[in-house]
Amino acid sequence: MILVGGVGYHDLRDLSFGPRLIERMGRETWPADVEVQDLSYGPMAVVQWLQDEPGRFDRLVLAGAVERGRTPGALVSYAWTQSAVPPDEVQGRVAEAVTGVLGLDNLLVIAQWFGVLPADTWVVELEPVELEWGTEPSAIGAARVEEALTWVRQHVGTDRGAGRNGHGLSIVGAGGA
Repeated sequence: MILVGGVGYHDLRDLSFGPRLIERMGRETWPADVEVQDLSYGPMAVVQWLQDEPGRFDRLVLAGAVERGRTPGALVSYAWTQSAVPPDEVQGRVAEAVTGVLGLDNLLVIAQWFGVLPADTWVVELEPVELEWGTEPSAIGAARVEEALTWVRQHVGTDRGAGRNGHGLSIVGAGGA
């Protein structure tokens, strides 16, 4: 089974990319083996949910907006490759998580630490353009939701693990890396 999850704040313009993608996906019919979830309720709760469902998902696609210094509006996808994260960094991320900080990186690091990520985990990231409070994305952010939707449609239709390269970035939308 494939889980497609969005992560982010609901009222921070482009930082709402993950939940906005999930909302958009909810208006379509997906195969029975694809579950679409807004995972913006906190990394620890998501980890606990996945612990309660061991082995249920063999592929995970997480979408969110992260400031990484790329060209604003860049949309990239990549296979999550596990790396050693020092325990004190994980503890810092857990501390942030329990105080309400939502973020794609926190979820990935914490879920990796607790061993709940499927081996076939993918990330779709938007470099945000607009960061302030508001319910509407930037024009570029809105366009990237549609581009990410196209990527998800293609990706969930492939064989499990096909094309997983474990390195590098794939440019999904215009804007460059």
